[in-house]
Amino acid sequence: MAAPVTERTRRRVESSVADLRDEYGEFETVDKTWEHAPDQYRRLCGRAEEGALGGAGVWLTNADGAVLLVRNEGDEGWGDPGGKREREETYREAARRELREETGVECEITGVLEVHVIEHRPIDADYPPIYDLIVIFAGEYAGGEPRARDGEIADIGWFSEPPSTVLYDEVATRPFEGGA
Repeated sequence: MAAPVTERTRRRVESSVADLRDEYGEFETVDKTWEHAPDQYRRLCGRAEEGALGGAGVWLTNADGAVLLVRNEGDEGWGDPGGKREREETYREAARRELREETGVECEITGVLEVHVIEHRPIDADYPPIYDLIVIFAGEYAGGEPRARDGEIADIGWFSEPPSTVLYDEVATRPFEGGA
């Protein structure tokens, strides 16, 4: 039998996915497993108990169809701007806030591109998994001058094709439709 935190987080994920489908229609779901050091896993459990797990990002395109990507400090790969969801914040609110904080730009959310269902497991410990979501919204550029957030974002740019190094595989397989 699964632990209570496993069941609670799994139900939360299923409910959130259903709500997103009701609001936005169909989208791709990607299942991932992330392993964490036990102390990091315990912090995630605390966030789960607070109802603050999960995150969101935006696959942002401009009028030419180019995509705005960021490279976080300490990472070599490029990815969509996004981050953790705050307590009581919707995924949509988190995506727009993170985009604004990381890049200085605003967007119009046009749909859900994909949802990553994350199973968190501790390394070298026999604790039950916890689940959360990362929602990647499709968005259109609505204003602001792109700039990298000091202390968090190392670089920012518009791309008309996948960069040579990406943060995770899905970034390279999404549609790049225009030039900058």
